[in-house]
Amino acid sequence: ADFAFLPFGGGARKCVGDQFAMLEAAVTLAQIVKNYDFAFEGSPDNVGMKTGATIHTMNGLNMRATRVDPDAPLPSSDGYWEKQHLKRGFSASGKPFQTRDAVATQNLPKKERPDDPGNAYPSP
Repeated sequence: ADFAFLPFGGGARKCVGDQFAMLEAAVTLAQIVKNYDFAFEGSPDNVGMKTGATIHTMNGLNMRATRVDPDAPLPSSDGYWEKQHLKRGFSASGKPFQTRDAVATQNLPKKERPDDPGNAYPSP
């Protein structure tokens, strides 16, 4: 046969639970990413790359998983994401501005716009 791998089959005998299995895999991955921090074991430069029909790592992609403390506060991003939103013309929350007045007042000092942590103007 031309097909070497069909995990859920196809045609009239296709698996009825394939969509559920894919959703379950996505939820499982989301839970793993939520509950663990991942860091490279060693330098990312040591991974190496070999190419063929697809790209593969030469030495594997070794990572260390560390369980996240659910009670610990989230690490600070120092307003990085808010600044990225503002650079792209969105509000600090990442939503598009709804009115021209909102665009005109986006760079007011923080005292007048407390929702804008990316503002560089000093408060009077």
